[in-house]
Amino acid sequence: MPHKNETRYLPARELRIVPETDGSKTLSGYAIVFNSESVDLGGFREVVSPLALDNTLRGSPDILCLNSHDNRSVLGRSTSGTLKLSPDSTGLRFSVSLDSRSSQANDLAISVERGDVSGCSFGFRTVKDAWNKAGEKLLRTLLDIELFEISICSNPAYPSTNVSVRSCPSSLRSLIHTRSEDDEEDGECDCDCEECLEGDCADCSNPDCGDPYCRHGEDSARSVALWKLETRIAIAKRF
Repeated sequence: MPHKNETRYLPARELRIVPETDGSKTLSGYAIVFNSESVDLGGFREVVSPLALDNTLRGSPDILCLNSHDNRSVLGRSTSGTLKLSPDSTGLRFSVSLDSRSSQANDLAISVERGDVSGCSFGFRTVKDAWNKAGEKLLRTLLDIELFEISICSNPAYPSTNVSVRSCPSSLRSLIHTRSEDDEEDGECDCDCEECLEGDCADCSNPDCGDPYCRHGEDSARSVALWKLETRIAIAKRF
């Protein structure tokens, strides 16, 4: 079963604009910090293992740097060399060369310099994770993730985070709250089957489910493929 796309927000960690000698500007910072506990994601916290990116960074991964997760605002791309990613003992450091001809890039640079935009976010799919309980605390460790984009953003993505809890032991799932009171207003799945209530909408067992946000396994795979296609089209138009 395809894993869900997940998004995490990281408050500013060395996020800065550096003027270059040719007049251009470089934006740099940490997109991911290893072994740093997240805020409460709904009954659990999360850390990223220092080894979690080994597989996704091996070879020549195609990773985008976006402005606020907008595929129409591509700041850089790893395969073009405009986005550089380098893991170290702290986390995943990035630097992106901003195009001085782009008004969106210039506006973003000003916002970062002013401190109006002060966070990073990263989009990924989980390949392997581990769940552990210590007292009343539930901790999820991301052991292997497929990173597909990082974003510069001002609004935390944590409060609305959706996660796939299929890998979590059934004995611990009751501690996870995958839906909040605001989810109904935000258009999240309102199917009442067991899988959807546990956050596994991609594995919905209700054949009569009419909720547009509820997806069966085949539809989930199709949605991932559609996301990739839309992203490629947006990049082609951008460049």
